[in-house]
Amino acid sequence: MSILDRSRNAESGVFGGCRMIYFMILLLVALIISCRLVPTEDRGDPLVNRLLFYPAPYNARTWSDPNFHYEDVTLTTSDNVRINAWYLPAEDPKAWVLFSNGNAGNLSSWGYAAEEMRSRFGVSVLIYDYRGYGKSEGRPTVPGILRDGRAARDWLCARESLKPDELVYCGRSLGGAVAIDLAAETGAKGLILESTFTSLPDMAKIILPFVPRSIIRYKLDSLGGIKNYKGPLLHCHGDADSVVPFAQGVELFGACPGEQKIFVRMEGLDHNDPLPEYYRRQQQHFFSQPPKTP
Repeated sequence: MSILDRSRNAESGVFGGCRMIYFMILLLVALIISCRLVPTEDRGDPLVNRLLFYPAPYNARTWSDPNFHYEDVTLTTSDNVRINAWYLPAEDPKAWVLFSNGNAGNLSSWGYAAEEMRSRFGVSVLIYDYRGYGKSEGRPTVPGILRDGRAARDWLCARESLKPDELVYCGRSLGGAVAIDLAAETGAKGLILESTFTSLPDMAKIILPFVPRSIIRYKLDSLGGIKNYKGPLLHCHGDADSVVPFAQGVELFGACPGEQKIFVRMEGLDHNDPLPEYYRRQQQHFFSQPPKTP
């Protein structure tokens, strides 16, 4: 063997060893990332958490106290997370509403939606911050926000000596999925959905078409859940919604088996546009003359 051949063999051995080390490093990095992305009950789906939740934790400089009367409440969830809620009681209320809000902001911005419902429709409203939002402890996950909703429901029922099926569950966007989960579990006096999606895999198909839907463990399957709810439903969705497709709202409404349901098409409105007056009138009718549950 020539000196040149020995040199080439040595070079091949060195670079072969480097390639093996490089491969092992990549494999280790991939293993670490995959372990961090494995869904668990405590942390939910890490990838979904990053894309779904936009929490606004409490900040004294940006937090604004409301100019309406409310009771500041601390709730404890089944996994011992303390969450913050505001209770807005009405005098001689027509209904008791549990309001689950969207995926951004906190009570200092969402509280006014609850106050509008109380002052305009004469209903008592409990609105709460998911874990990781506002003054609530913890970090938001799909299993976590469902526990938050149950803690809020249980508190309201205990406070007013009500059963879960005597509440009206109202949810905006992400909150609609929580409201459906609660109403499907126990029944409800009424269900109000505003710009709500069918499921997280359906949304992922639009936002991240390259991600297999099968890897999403906690699916917030509202399309499946609403099939178990047969009570009164008021549902609105903007036909220019650029976040949650209008078609998902239509599909979700159609999947509800109840006969006492109304769908309000909000023409030309996007996801975060103010709710129109003609929808507010439907809400007024919904609370003033609530249909009887089957």
